[in-house]
Amino acid sequence: MLGYLAAGWGWQFANAFGISILAAISSFFFSMLIGIGLTLFSRAPIPGSRAIVNSYTYVFRSLPDILLLLLIFYTLDGVFQAALSAFSGGANVRLSPLVPAIMSTSIVLGAYATELFRAGWADIPAGQHEAGQALGLTRLQSLVLVILPQVYSKIIPHLGALWLISMKETALLSIIGISDIVRVASIGARSTGAPFTFYGIAIIIFIVFAAVSARVFKHLERRSQTTAGGI
Repeated sequence: MLGYLAAGWGWQFANAFGISILAAISSFFFSMLIGIGLTLFSRAPIPGSRAIVNSYTYVFRSLPDILLLLLIFYTLDGVFQAALSAFSGGANVRLSPLVPAIMSTSIVLGAYATELFRAGWADIPAGQHEAGQALGLTRLQSLVLVILPQVYSKIIPHLGALWLISMKETALLSIIGISDIVRVASIGARSTGAPFTFYGIAIIIFIVFAAVSARVFKHLERRSQTTAGGI
């Protein structure tokens, strides 16, 4: 194993890990925005808002992630090129495959994040909203300073699980030609005839990543509980 890593495959895996972690962080970030945004939308006094959010979470929690990835991958660039041609006279700019990859993962994880935020929000007493306003805070300030921190402390263990899923989802990137961890392992296995070694390296990377992430989120959970206890 060390011989293959020293022969240049170590750099290939390091580069692949960088791409995978970029996709995971981006997908996780956008899924959090989707979760918060749709939670607020579902609680807004807008007719049908709850039904729309329920439909979104039902549909995208039901679909296999790979189907959405392939759909967006094969249609997004065409739509982008058509729009670009209409507004700029045919400039040739190609979208990175990471764009549809991040979009598809964000949409799917956003459905799970929405359910997490809605469940966490439901446990917040209604008086907390009124308390923020009584302190002279605006609705936005009350949301950011009073409500969301409490929601965060309730769902932090589940956010850790969602973060791990976002990293595991990067294994699908190889399907659309992105040099992620799985693709590098597959190329290395075929070119060297050592599948056990290269897929073993990929497994080790994911396990180490999961172990480190678990410790980080455990620390965040303890810190959140300590902060909440001191309020």
